[in-house]
Amino acid sequence: MTLLQPIHSLSPHSLRKLLCQVLETNITSASHCRTWLQQRQFSGSLNRTPPHFYDKVWDIMECTPNGITIADYFLPQQPTLSDMTRTDLNFALRIEEMFSRIAHPEYRQLMVELMTVISTILKRNPELEFQNTVNTDALIKETLTLFKEHHASQGKSCDMQDFYNTPPVGTHGTMSFLAKIIVNHLLDESMDTSMDDCTIS
Repeated sequence: MTLLQPIHSLSPHSLRKLLCQVLETNITSASHCRTWLQQRQFSGSLNRTPPHFYDKVWDIMECTPNGITIADYFLPQQPTLSDMTRTDLNFALRIEEMFSRIAHPEYRQLMVELMTVISTILKRNPELEFQNTVNTDALIKETLTLFKEHHASQGKSCDMQDFYNTPPVGTHGTMSFLAKIIVNHLLDESMDTSMDDCTIS
């Protein structure tokens, strides 16, 4: 791509890449002044995802027999996994379509963090899987409640904006709160299944 090439002649992919480069350049000097809320808004606006993100979502789908819901959009495990492959562009586009339904970029980025945490936990605990449909919005809502309870125990009040403004990593980072809720769900559902399998003689 040359600097003299007209913008209207660029492909959508090249235009998006150029836009990202321009935005990155414009904010680099002020990056140390950005809050976590602003960083999430920026990343969410550009639909940024970590490396191999769609592979991670595929891994989650393999552990969710009853599918997953994002922004009220339901994606069933089957026939999704049988009709597509891990590297299928259509799978990535389907996930992007689900994420595009999220109006607020900071919430969209929080959803990326949630999916990353779920994938990490499942990868480290391959014996676990979700028995119920994974409702990502409900998981985030529960996480916010836990976040508020934690701050209330310290005599502080907080809201969703404070959660957005919290670093993702660290002892009290957003990912640690997300992980607690996810693990609770996995263990509770695993326990329910074990109880169902028990027989009384």
